[in-house]
Amino acid sequence: MKIAERLERRLLGTARALCLVALVAAVMAITAVIFALAVPGQHRAAANSSVSVADVLAALPGSEAANDAISGDSAGDSMQDLNVQAAAGLVIPAPLRQVLNADDASQPLLNAWLGNVPLPDRQQFLNTLSKVVTQASQHAATWEWDDRERYVAAAMNQYARVEIERIAAAESALEAAHDRSEQFRASLGTLLALAGFLTLLLVLMSIERNTRHLRAERKD
Repeated sequence: MKIAERLERRLLGTARALCLVALVAAVMAITAVIFALAVPGQHRAAANSSVSVADVLAALPGSEAANDAISGDSAGDSMQDLNVQAAAGLVIPAPLRQVLNADDASQPLLNAWLGNVPLPDRQQFLNTLSKVVTQASQHAATWEWDDRERYVAAAMNQYARVEIERIAAAESALEAAHDRSEQFRASLGTLLALAGFLTLLLVLMSIERNTRHLRAERKD
């Protein structure tokens, strides 16, 4: 009987030690998960455009040295109606509006671009696109009209492509960060449940050990 009791005590002691180690590991893991959830995400959608006009124009062919003279003409703000539904309620700057009025084909193109831009970022997109139009027009001010028009259109396409890709990348990063947070929350729930179970198990073992000691004292 004493051998059986000793074996039982050793098994319970080993189980208790393992539970304590597991509980400490679970608490450390819980702390790490809580810290990971508390740290703000590094990937956020930028409210302002990160695509500079200089980068857009630098990606296009054309000698800037031959076109350093900046035209002082300002684009007039035409009141002609534009068929750009995605820009409803937004302000279209005068330089961009002039291009849209001069080329009807650019209106559905702009509408398609804006469809890929989140609503909060559309006004910024229009503002920067207008700056691209202005600087591209100034850069090609001394060129033939057809070449100048194609250059401005190419600059608009270049900006829209890069900016939409940047927005898509930012949205993908936000979605990945959201999924990561959901996984951390699920892990936190599992760890809390495990820690609670281990704590309960240790309490029951302590009760059993104290009860065993009381019984042994009464027999003595």
